[in-house]
This record gives sequence, C-alpha cells and structure tokens, in this order.
Amino acid sequence: MLVFIDESKSINIGRLRSLAFRTTTRQVKTIPESKGVNDPRPISLQFSPNVQEPIRSRIGYAFRVFAAVYDHAVVEDEEGTGAGVLRIYYGEVLSPQTGLDLFYVPALYHENVFADGGKPPRRLRYAGEEICLACGVDSSSGRPDWLGEIFLWLSSSYERNVSSRDRLGRIPYEQMIFAREGISPRKPHAALLMAWMENALDQGNAKEALPRAPSPISDAEHVVICSHDIDFYYVNRFTALVRLIKNLGVAIVHYRSRSFFFDNLKMTLQLLGGKRIGDYLPALRKAGGEHDFEYTVFVVARQGHRRDPNYRLEQIAGELSGAEEKGISVGVHGSYRSVIEDHTLAGETKVLSKFTGAKVLTNRQHWLRFSAHQVLFEEIERAELLADSTLGFSEAVGFRNGASFAFPPYNFSEERPCEFLEVPLVLMDGSLEAASRVLRRPPQELAEEVLGESRKYGWGGIGLIWHNPIEPLSVPAEINSVFWSCAKRTSKSREKWVSMNQFLTSCIGRYQNAGLLEGMQVEAKSH
Repeated sequence: MLVFIDESKSINIGRLRSLAFRTTTRQVKTIPESKGVNDPRPISLQFSPNVQEPIRSRIGYAFRVFAAVYDHAVVEDEEGTGAGVLRIYYGEVLSPQTGLDLFYVPALYHENVFADGGKPPRRLRYAGEEICLACGVDSSSGRPDWLGEIFLWLSSSYERNVSSRDRLGRIPYEQMIFAREGISPRKPHAALLMAWMENALDQGNAKEALPRAPSPISDAEHVVICSHDIDFYYVNRFTALVRLIKNLGVAIVHYRSRSFFFDNLKMTLQLLGGKRIGDYLPALRKAGGEHDFEYTVFVVARQGHRRDPNYRLEQIAGELSGAEEKGISVGVHGSYRSVIEDHTLAGETKVLSKFTGAKVLTNRQHWLRFSAHQVLFEEIERAELLADSTLGFSEAVGFRNGASFAFPPYNFSEERPCEFLEVPLVLMDGSLEAASRVLRRPPQELAEEVLGESRKYGWGGIGLIWHNPIEPLSVPAEINSVFWSCAKRTSKSREKWVSMNQFLTSCIGRYQNAGLLEGMQVEAKSH
C-alpha cells in the first residue's frame, strides 16, 4: 500500500486496486537478479491539501512507475520522514517558513488539459533533447509538472479524445499526437521526463543531464522482449499456395518490392516441389539457440473472422508441445473480433491454456486491433493475464506511450493502475517496412535508432515482433535481415532478448518495490 500525506494530516489514499489482486503462479526461466549492485533508494510523495481526487490517484500512479523504473523503494507515511528518504512534494510552491525539506513538483496537471482540443505542447530543450510539455512550466519556479506529464503519456491520455477509427476499427496514426503535432514517435518522451526528474532530484539545477535508469538484472544493461505472432503456418499445400499467390499481388501493389515478388515466386515453385513453406518454428528454435535469445509465440485460439489465421490449434500442436522446456513461452494472440465485437479474450485464453497444459500469461491483439483502451484493458484483466504487448504502431516504429520501459496501464473508470504489465511494442516487421518506405530511410537505420534511444535512457522492457524471420512470407527479405542483424549485436550492448514470461520473472520485483502489481507471483524455473 502507498500512502500520501499533506502538511496537516495523514490521508490514506493508497488503494492500489478496487478489486482483489489475482495471483497466478507459473514456472519460467529467469534472468539473474542484481544483488547488491543497485540498492533501492527510499522515496515518498506528499500532496498539498488543495490537490484532490482523482488527481492524487493519477499523480501517485505516475510517481510509482517512475520509482519502479529508477529503482526507488516507495515508503509509507510513517517511514516517509525518516533519514535518507527522498521526499517529493506535489502542489503549490512551499513557503520558506514551512521548514520542510522537500523536492517541489508544481501541480500543473488537471483533468481538462485537452479540453476543446487542447493547446499544442510546449517544446523546450533540456540536456540537448527536445521535450514536449502539455502542461507547460510553473512561472515561479520554472519547473515542469514532471509527474503530470508522465501520467499523460502512460495513461494514453493523448488518444482519449480521438473519435475517428481506421477501416479496421483502430485509432488511426494520423490522429495521434505524433502526426498531429509533428512529434517523433522514435523518441521515448515519458522516459525523457523521468530522466529529467531523476537528474533534478540528484543535481537540482546544477547540471543538465538525463541519467540512465539502472538495470534490475546482473548480466544485462538492456532487455528486449522478443516475440513472433503466428499469423500463418503451414498446415497443407493449398493454404500455403493461396498465401503465396496473395503475396505476389502484395509485392506489386503494396510493398512495390521486386525481392518480395521473386522470393515468393521462388517459394511457390518450392512448394509445388514438396517443401513445407511456412513451417518455420523448428528453424527459429535452432536459430534462437545459436544467437542466444528466447522468445514468445503468440497463437490465435479461435477463428471468427476471415482475417484470422489459416490454422487451428490442433494443426500446430507438435510445435507448441513442450514449448516452455525449449525456452519458448506461449501467449494468446487475441483473435480479430475478440475485443471489439465478441469479448472472447478470456475464453480464448482458457482454450489455449488447456491446449498447452500451462497457464497462459500474456496477450497481444491480432492486427493490434482494439477501438478503446479501457475496453482492451478490461478484457485483459477479465482474462487474468499478467502482461500485454498491443500498444504499438501498425505503420510506424517507436514509442506509442512515450515509454521505453514496461508499465501497468491506467484504469480511468476505477482510477487505479491496471493489474497487468504493458510491454510497449516498439518494432514490428510490417510497421518497419511501412516506416522505411514512407520516410525513405533504411530499415536497419530506423531499427537501430529506436533500440538506441531505449538503451540511452534505461534498461528496456520493450517489445519487438517479427512474424516469420526465417522466410520472406510476411515482409521482404531485407526487413527480415534487420531482425538477425540486431540479434547478432546484442552482446556489444550487453542486451538480452527474452520471452515475455522470462521478463516477468526477472523484473517484477522492481515494480513491486514501488507498490505496483503487488499480487503478481511468477515462479522461476531453470531449464
């Protein structure tokens, strides 16, 4: 429980959940945690009396996520005045006569930040980076409302008032803040704000800097969650032939790629000669061992629409059998209609769990399809999932929530953190191809830019997904080559590519020290 206090009396508003935590135990391989390398620094938050609900809950949420990322242990009110505790005060400027030794954060966030469309964010430069501030700066102190700005990004507030949807029912990219205001999605804006606040806590105004958040694990400085959505798999020659013929049209009309056209023409001839085109998981498993990475495969458990995959679970049973022992975790790939129309994500999760013989913990929506954040989050909690990786772009690469770290989303209807962790999807093969084509930049350069920005400011917890990096069935071969090039370079940057379950096991303690996800239990298992 987290307790906030004001100057006159203690007020317990630390309810982290309105529902009981759901406890799910699952054994997965873990990364060694750091021991004695980064001792969490105690930190507390105090509110001015004039800061009321729901602002307190929202700012408290942003404060806890900041503490988790930068390895601060959140303390309660009876401990918050002890020696060595960083005490943050959120509200109006304190009078020097109070005698309180607090770090001041001006309360500039309010519920109507985006009323009537909102003002364009103010842009200023700090430590060589352009930082966007929707709430501006305090006129008396010159400080931004770091916590309010962080909340706006992590809570998806920049998208809450968008009413238009694309042809698939999703929030269109052109209506997001990046397209509307010309802000780069390849900058982790929330991470920049956290780094600025961390430096201000340490240095005050003495030096502009954006310190890197310390890693929670001992043998890696940066963590990437690697995954593969099984949107097509070889089950028979006919469906493979249909896919290849379709790809020939996609090569001409959509990708305008000679290599994609001729590669798929070649695979068509190989298919007719007896090769199982699309049967890629054995080769991927072998390559993962050679390059020392683990991954999650997301599997669709229900066919309810023509845009769902070509397979049924029983047709790929051999590849899913014993996946955990092979260093692979299995997540549910919520079917096309699972959230918007049919609300079947919980049922699909149960079907897949029964099929694999192990509790499924993670989700990503097929086609990244959802129409409203709140509905998606409610469906994930109803399915008792512990993590999701849907919040990404279908035609761009980068940080949709400004986050180069995992975080629990915010539930506006109950004014609380959600009960699961969101792993930002920052790189996807299809969106990398689209971004490269639109921006006219090499795909390898774009991928390195995004990964480099995450490494620069923190320890990661970001997701990437390549549907089939073995064969050019989803994207041209030059896009698949980016995956392998990045995988080969991980040792140079002390980076680990892990599965979703492995990430949960290794890093959940960092969030629980900050008072988040306190009911989540994931048991480690080596194999």
